[in-house]
Amino acid sequence: MADLIATLRSLLHLEEIITPDSPDYQANAQTWAAQKQLHPRVVVRPTSIESLSKVIAHLYSTDLDFAIYGHGFMSTSAQDVLVNMTAFDEFHFDKHSELVTVGAGQPWGEVYRKLAEVAPGYAVVGARTPSVGVGGTITSGGLSWISAEHGCISDPANMLDARVVKYDGSVVWASAEPDLLWALRGGGGGFGALAQVVLRVFPYPTEIWAGTILIPRDKLEQVADGLVELDSQPADPKITMLIYVVKKRVLESLGAEPDMLLIHVFDAHGETHGRETFRWALDIPGAVDRTKVTSLMGVVGLQDKVDAVKGSMKQFWAPFSIPVLSRETIIRAVRWSDGIQRLDESLGDCTYLILELFASRDPAGSVSDSAYPRPAGMKHLLILGTGCPSDAGLDKEKLAHDLAAQATSHILGKDEEPHYLPSGQEDFYDPQKIWGPHFPRLQSIRRRYDPRKRFKGAVSV
Repeated sequence: MADLIATLRSLLHLEEIITPDSPDYQANAQTWAAQKQLHPRVVVRPTSIESLSKVIAHLYSTDLDFAIYGHGFMSTSAQDVLVNMTAFDEFHFDKHSELVTVGAGQPWGEVYRKLAEVAPGYAVVGARTPSVGVGGTITSGGLSWISAEHGCISDPANMLDARVVKYDGSVVWASAEPDLLWALRGGGGGFGALAQVVLRVFPYPTEIWAGTILIPRDKLEQVADGLVELDSQPADPKITMLIYVVKKRVLESLGAEPDMLLIHVFDAHGETHGRETFRWALDIPGAVDRTKVTSLMGVVGLQDKVDAVKGSMKQFWAPFSIPVLSRETIIRAVRWSDGIQRLDESLGDCTYLILELFASRDPAGSVSDSAYPRPAGMKHLLILGTGCPSDAGLDKEKLAHDLAAQATSHILGKDEEPHYLPSGQEDFYDPQKIWGPHFPRLQSIRRRYDPRKRFKGAVSV
């Protein structure tokens, strides 16, 4: 440990090194899922591209276990050194080109806030959850409140370029190395340290009707009927919605009462249009209307408490697309969640299910333009997270893991092949099925940008 610290001190400024006895250690090393916390011997937080370059080149040349830290649900850890990227939080908006250059280490909430300050009335295709990070969402494809209209965060129309520190410490703009830029667009990471990204911004409505409609759980069948009827109408890219089926811990983070289904609506046409579109939900007996008119930043802020449960649970992440939305699928999904509560209350309290309707669209160009070749017609998603308290034993942890691994067959049926999203990287995933025909090319690029197999990425080298 002394030798490690001495070497890092020769490369970095003292304030860029965080040891376990530092009061800042926990905040800079906390993983979302408690079982992934490896308690690194030291955290480094480079504050410049020069410092990042030095530390990546050094760590890559050693046998030390290291990882590049992310904010989100798949945040990773390391036994020896964790490279925390949060100091890369710069923001530069160019109104003439309608481009914004942002530090890849900051959470999306900061990007929305800064854009609202300098360019009200403009929007960026960014994550729904404000506490997840820029870099991780781009390398995992990334979905936004406005993806039904503008596609994935990593699509070429949205993410134009990225500044990367490669394994040898060299710094490049990925546009100069087209294979690298292609791989960063949803390729699962492991190609270097992503320091900055260039994103497109565009004018967007500022009076969005959004918020939650709380529905009693015993009205599930009415909700299912309303969703299927809405899905049968011609798709409107300015309308999307989420349905949360969650229990105690996550309910508290969302500020909701127990035994309610949460329908989170979004209509960029405004309140009149939104109330007409979702009249079927508002008119369900017992419905509680918590909607309002707000901006895109305000919509994202409705989930600003989600980060409060970070690290409090062992969790396993299973996001997948739904090929056909049906009444039966919706009911089976909710009953699957209820079944976990009956099986084990502590697991039920740490489990969530989010149905995302009208969440995406086909890419504007060819599916070959990005590393992630999402399936044609991908429109609806189901996001599952099974878990148990962070202090639970290995038996409950294994049970939570197995429930996540088996969830798709219970909900979609045993004969349906699930299409998991790149944002989920558990051991029951088959990366070759996620990236399909792009998998061999991604492996080849990983070997080129990670010749010693030292970075952590979803696609094996």
